[in-house]
Amino acid sequence: MSRCVMSGSEKPSKALVFLASVPAILLALIWFLTDGFNVRPSLPYFFSRALPLALAVITAAVALLAYGTAKDEEPEWGKSLIFKVIEGAALVYVALAALFSAMIVFTYFVT
Repeated sequence: MSRCVMSGSEKPSKALVFLASVPAILLALIWFLTDGFNVRPSLPYFFSRALPLALAVITAAVALLAYGTAKDEEPEWGKSLIFKVIEGAALVYVALAALFSAMIVFTYFVT
């Protein structure tokens, strides 16, 4: 059994907090690399088009991993609000990653 369950503590693990914060950092990095989805970004092609698309896919994967981890760590009894918040944030990160992917594709590859 994990230490969290044995002690009766209802705090998320450090790994879960890390997993929940990584997608926000990656989304901010995508925004920076694309210059706010500027049609003519100042960075070279790879850094402004290809890398942000790959980062969006990685963001969605990490957010889904955080969602699953939060579901696993959520206590069956007692307070679980923090875990529900992490789960909700993870789903929002997945939606934002999908939106950013669509914006990258339509801004840089379709037009």
